[in-house]
Amino acid sequence: MRCRLALAVGALLVLGTGCSTTNAERRVLLARVSSEVAYNLPPQQVMDAARAVLDERGYEPDPGSSPNAVNTRVKVDGDYDTLTRWSKVLVIGQQRSDGRFVVRTQQVTWVTPGRAASHPGMASSVGNPGKHGSDGTTNYVAGEAISPAKPVFSRAFDIEWDILQHLEPRFAAQVEKQVDIYLASNHH
Repeated sequence: MRCRLALAVGALLVLGTGCSTTNAERRVLLARVSSEVAYNLPPQQVMDAARAVLDERGYEPDPGSSPNAVNTRVKVDGDYDTLTRWSKVLVIGQQRSDGRFVVRTQQVTWVTPGRAASHPGMASSVGNPGKHGSDGTTNYVAGEAISPAKPVFSRAFDIEWDILQHLEPRFAAQVEKQVDIYLASNHH
């Protein structure tokens, strides 16, 4: 695995960013490397690492997950009265024809500003934790996942990088060193 990844690192660094270096540029380069990783490890080991990374980040796997896929429950960050960030992660592993195993991670996030009104049809639902107005028509729920906030779907390269660091810490450290050298040499 290391030889193929080392070539990928070199090729990706050539495609690097402009002259100024920032932490964001560093993260982008590391993400490019992690997005190209194909593990020569048993699928179970890779997926166990993915589950460990999700656990470290506070995500709880959905019980219906399969051996090569982990879907998480909604994770809530923030204060319900100001801004609340909701997120879910899906990690999918796939065996390639050459025997190697790849993981791809998708994340959906949405932010609710304070307490958001729930779907109008929920006002009559049983056990609804929302607040009802004196006339019974107002139903505000503390930014629950069905709120009208627009979700953002994205590839979670940072989680893929954490999986790589978990499985191959020495290699990941070498990649970080190469990225830092590259960025330092291209800083004007």
